Amino acid sequence: MKYRLFSTTVLVAFLHSTASASAETTALQFDQLPEPVRNTVSEILDRSQISRISQINDNNLIRFEIEADKIENKQELMTWDIVVAANGKLMKLTKEVPYFSLSYPQMQAIEARYPGIKVTETESVDVHFFDIIGEVKDRPTRFRLYDDGFIEEQL
Repeated sequence: MKYRLFSTTVLVAFLHSTASASAETTALQFDQLPEPVRNTVSEILDRSQISRISQINDNNLIRFEIEADKIENKQELMTWDIVVAANGKLMKLTKEVPYFSLSYPQMQAIEARYPGIKVTETESVDVHFFDIIGEVKDRPTRFRLYDDGFIEEQL
């Protein structure tokens, strides 16, 4: 569990750093998205909720980042960030969630590790990738393949 949380944190940091460091970012309108991307986004959000759409070209690996503000349970405005590959595959979905949506044991574990914490934001992050294990010239290899084609070596 600790490894999965660490891996997700590293991935999220990586996706954000690649988007800002070496990638080319272009603002788009919804109608400019490829059809598979429009279809995926439409399954999750209403067009009226979308506040920003960006196309990220990182060494010819294309992905789309969509930011939206969505009302959840007729209560609060929640921020959603979605990353979709050019083929329409959902790579990452991040949304704000109320802290009290965590289970009581999870909150107790947080309080035990960080006594007196005042949580200011909680996000739910779903990331999709394939873990690939194989051999190259009789040497074991492991890597993670993301839907935009990015490959991350695994140690």
